[in-house]
Amino acid sequence: MEHRIERRMRVKKNDSVKEGQAKINSQIAAQLKIVDSIEVVVAGKRKLVLKALMGADVPANEVWACPDDMVKAGVADNSIATIRAYSGS
Repeated sequence: MEHRIERRMRVKKNDSVKEGQAKINSQIAAQLKIVDSIEVVVAGKRKLVLKALMGADVPANEVWACPDDMVKAGVADNSIATIRAYSGS
């Protein structure tokens, strides 16, 4: 069984992020082995798969997401979520 690295982080709304995308700190993305997409899971129920954009301007303990995506998924601003690389399954 494959072991996926994951981390608990804050998910925040950010108007500069386009729909279907999320912005994550590039060093954290490297630690989590994120290449293309990330999986955001809030409380084991709310799940989002977003295209990952790496950036040094994002704080290490945050992921920035499109406000529209968060509203559609029912995720509140500043929620704590499990972040991991999306494996396609």
